[in-house]
Amino acid sequence: MKKTILQFCISLFAVGTFAQTGNPFKWPTYSPNVRYNFKEQNPNFVEPTKNLNDCIQVVGEVNDRWFTFRWGPNKRSTITELAIKNLLIRMNDDFAYFRDVMGWPSDKRARNGYRSTIYLYGSGLTCSDNADSNALGGWQSNIRYQNQNWPMVLASYVPIQSFDPQYNDEFQKGAMVHEGIHAVLADMPGVKQSAWFQEGGNVWLQQTADARRSGNYRSMGNLNATDLMAPFMPIECYSGWLLNNTFGGPSAEGVNQYDAAGKQLCHWRRTLGGHQYSSMFPTVLAQIVGDGAIGWIWVNCPGRVLEGLAGGIGETQMRRVITEYRSKMAIMDLGEWTTASINLLNSNFGANIGAEYQPSTSQPPLWKVTPYVMTTRNGNILTPDTLTLPGWSGSNQIPLTVTGNTVTVNFQPIGENMTCQLAYRTTTGKAIYSEYVSKGNCFLKLDAAPASGVVIAIITNTNYIYRGEATRKAKYNYKLGLVTGVTGAASINTKWYESAKLRNLNTVTFTGTILGEGGISPEVSGFLVGDTATLTAYPKAGFKFVGWSGDASGSTTPLKILMNVNKKVTANFTSTITSLDESIEDLIIASVSPNPSSENFNVVLTNPSDIEVITTEGQVVLSFKNISVATFGNELKAGIYLVKTGNSFHKIIKK
Repeated sequence: MKKTILQFCISLFAVGTFAQTGNPFKWPTYSPNVRYNFKEQNPNFVEPTKNLNDCIQVVGEVNDRWFTFRWGPNKRSTITELAIKNLLIRMNDDFAYFRDVMGWPSDKRARNGYRSTIYLYGSGLTCSDNADSNALGGWQSNIRYQNQNWPMVLASYVPIQSFDPQYNDEFQKGAMVHEGIHAVLADMPGVKQSAWFQEGGNVWLQQTADARRSGNYRSMGNLNATDLMAPFMPIECYSGWLLNNTFGGPSAEGVNQYDAAGKQLCHWRRTLGGHQYSSMFPTVLAQIVGDGAIGWIWVNCPGRVLEGLAGGIGETQMRRVITEYRSKMAIMDLGEWTTASINLLNSNFGANIGAEYQPSTSQPPLWKVTPYVMTTRNGNILTPDTLTLPGWSGSNQIPLTVTGNTVTVNFQPIGENMTCQLAYRTTTGKAIYSEYVSKGNCFLKLDAAPASGVVIAIITNTNYIYRGEATRKAKYNYKLGLVTGVTGAASINTKWYESAKLRNLNTVTFTGTILGEGGISPEVSGFLVGDTATLTAYPKAGFKFVGWSGDASGSTTPLKILMNVNKKVTANFTSTITSLDESIEDLIIASVSPNPSSENFNVVLTNPSDIEVITTEGQVVLSFKNISVATFGNELKAGIYLVKTGNSFHKIIKK
């Protein structure tokens, strides 16, 4: 019988000042990593054949596969049979792709054997609303039935009739899919204190699916521009940079302001006020950590996203994610989404931004859009404009004119938890990064000439825990000394990021399939021509990975392949069970529940055995001898552990 050897590979790349070579820095892989694939973790649900009768006022319905459209006695005549038919076709097609290809689940209704449901708002259904037939709107809602909330989509006549060719409106059609995604996510355990990710994470799924199905990565939602326009805004930020120069909190803290009569006042800037709909962070996170990180967040981050993510990958790597995200955005090193990102920033560059509408809480001076921060030079010291200092997890980009073969700047942080990194594109469009530092000299050899003679200094705050008003209002200051190879700050009103266009921005796709029982990452993804894809195979319990086929070969995992053309790869798995005895030993864990857990785990074994609970560093923290049932967990700190019995390992997550 083959014995399984558990190896832990922990990346301990610390953020700090260290001896630098000046050579280009390569971002290490994340280990331990986080990954969750709903398709692997859940059974294959059977297409539902019935509706949940949670609304007695329903007078009509149309059923089509996984979805039903239902209405009350006041349905408007503009909602034609053709509109309903096309609506259900669109919902079935899009959600089949989410479910069958991307591995995301259906909503609570479908998981319990009922069709996912769209109710007509304003049609006389008092179970869902009290509006009349002229009411407008569409959103994800719930109906309380038999002491449970059942998510559904509630939509007025406008988005429904848009599916009739005479009212054709692609925006409204896409909005219906968006609300259907909300219904899927509504009862997931994650991001309950992160309204920004409830929207941005939703947009990521729809945007990614649309691009992968069409092969077109050249456009993104318009509000993705907000991260590119104002990188000083925090990642976990709802409604962006507010009119009083603070930031909206993760769940809109500080955003809503009212006059004496109770009327809402505008407290946000035009365009930036829609920052919560940007999918830029999950898009880049999926590139640098993996698609599975997005699913992991929805399951394992009950409150805030970044703080929860740190519980999986660790504090050091969480700070590195923020640094990598900010630096890659600064030089548009965004993989297949580079062209779309450049186009978004170009469409807003130089615009004057003020309050979105009146009446507003104040009327600050108009801000001219540029991703670069204004600085004042005194001798060889650059001091940034305090107006656009970074908030928590935000950054500043300072374009520097350079000469010679090396660049050195001296980073002098005033705020806490800050990093400085140099980055540029060569004259052929290759992305180059320096090592990053928390203070002192940041050094980079210019082995290849920078495009336009400009290097970007990226200053990032890596705070990721939101602690209320003090965090929301904080700005993080610093100074930057010009040591060698820097002649000064370049213009902040020039599109230096367009140097990314110097490389080949054509895209190719990778498609992964599975033979046997296991998973593959990525499953389907787009790449720029010439990029490298990292393929990883994940066998299920009782199976092992035996090799790649298609456009890859061998049994190495992870495996890097050059994406010079569209490629299709199959991950092949085979059962490790060769006898009854081995079956009993390898599959000795019958169940672990609940998992994740904030308290105790209940572990049930198929046969009495020894149990060890192991940290991701390989340390045994708990052990039990010859038992069939074990209850433990209160004594564990939050994090990821492995439960070992015989040759079997089962991952548990303590919240």
